[in-house]
Amino acid sequence: MAVANNELQIVWSSANYKDLTTGAPSATSDLMALSGGTVDALVTVKADNQGTAADGDTVDLYALVSAGDADDDTTDDYPHDETDGDFLAQLDTYNVVSGDIATATVRLKVGVGVKIYAISSAASNTIRVSAVVNEKVVS
Repeated sequence: MAVANNELQIVWSSANYKDLTTGAPSATSDLMALSGGTVDALVTVKADNQGTAADGDTVDLYALVSAGDADDDTTDDYPHDETDGDFLAQLDTYNVVSGDIATATVRLKVGVGVKIYAISSAASNTIRVSAVVNEKVVS
């Protein structure tokens, strides 16, 4: 039995990041399918304030994990947003030790796939979010 350590970039409309603005403060990443033998996973999420960070410039991140097709209609079912997703972290780009970049690494539930939902509370600044999944796969 072998254990692989795979890194999977979360993409947002085929880009490695998503800019959250006051006009569009939330976004859902593209679907990231996990490998069939995945037994454990971590996700690192990052928020980079594109302006001068102000008090309240935070991003809440949620995992939208699917266990499969709940109603047998041939498509996997996923939560939609912060109301039914799994809270991952709140990244505060103002109250950080260095610069205006905040990161967190947290455990991710293992399912058939995952999307990341991000919502910004910044009053005026654009905040760039990105994420990567590290999965442990047994073969």
